[in-house]
Amino acid sequence: MGEKQYLLDRTLEAWRGKKVALAVSSEHSFTGTLEDFDEEVIVLKDVSDIAGNRAKALMVKIEDLNWIMLL
Repeated sequence: MGEKQYLLDRTLEAWRGKKVALAVSSEHSFTGTLEDFDEEVIVLKDVSDIAGNRAKALMVKIEDLNWIMLL
């Protein structure tokens, strides 16, 4: 799994500061700007969900992510 984590780190580093979409626990989808991440969490800023609700920031545990994509 170390190599997969390395790929995740490389990809998220390249996407830092860019707009992404992600799904949490296959129930909720969000878009926002990837602000920061570590081995446990991802932080988005200027977040909105599928219903149009907005927030300043969102912190998601990486283990709860189903997918993340660069917009």
